Amino acid sequence: LLLLDLALLAKVDRVSIGTLIGVDALMIVTGLIGALSQQPVARYTWWLFSTICMIVVLYFLATSLRSAAKERGPEVASTFNTLTALVLILWTAYPILWIIGTEGAGVVGLGVETLLFMVLDVTARIGFG
Repeated sequence: LLLLDLALLAKVDRVSIGTLIGVDALMIVTGLIGALSQQPVARYTWWLFSTICMIVVLYFLATSLRSAAKERGPEVASTFNTLTALVLILWTAYPILWIIGTEGAGVVGLGVETLLFMVLDVTARIGFG
């Protein structure tokens, strides 16, 4: 819903919205496959694929949608830029936490990982609440 909110704020066409939501869904599904994979090579391959999808989504937000929001005026552009910056920062933390957490390299324990994911989730929701 965060992406849909941003896309509607920027007033992009349905094809752009569908593409954005489709790549986001692909990111989520491939991340899930990675988490459920038993072999480390499979885990990291799916993590990489999911992270690439995330980069595509963030690039789309930072370029096409930002341009569309700018065309709607300075107030919309300012709101869009603030919300997009929040998404860029928070979403970048997710794959980093995944790779160092119990699903990836196991550098941080389950308790710390769970706490950090909770903080990320709550922070992302409050920004759009």
